[in-house]
Amino acid sequence: MSTLQTRRFPRAIHTSGFTLIEILIAVLVLSIGMLGLAATQIRSLQNSHASYERSMATMQARDLVERLWAGICVLYDADGNIVPNAQAPIINTWQADHNAVGTFAGHQGWTPVLTPPATGANVWTITIDWIGPAQGQPEQIRHLFRLPPPLRPDTCP
Repeated sequence: MSTLQTRRFPRAIHTSGFTLIEILIAVLVLSIGMLGLAATQIRSLQNSHASYERSMATMQARDLVERLWAGICVLYDADGNIVPNAQAPIINTWQADHNAVGTFAGHQGWTPVLTPPATGANVWTITIDWIGPAQGQPEQIRHLFRLPPPLRPDTCP
């Protein structure tokens, strides 16, 4: 027999536990996962706030619609035509009320615009613009509604 065949190599020492490299890799993977989770949470909060602002804008638009319905006799003349600038006092009161309670946040640039219908139509448009929470992006809702002339103009004061 040759010396190579009879010679025995020492066995590898069996170790238990984790090496430092394994621990560092595990910490790195965990850190990346936690960063992803934090980014998802931040995005979720931004979307939640944007949803809140859209909801507030929709409620403000509905409030204006209700005020316009209440003032329908002022908005139309006896022939069913829209009186020019008749909606201005209603809008001014609406804005003043919302400014008083703080629903129009001035620092966010809320700007409502009421557009009367074209001649012969009865679809009004409310457009509310504001600056959204995500990187200051402009947001907008458009609310379309029908506001026909009073059915009985003789009952209007």
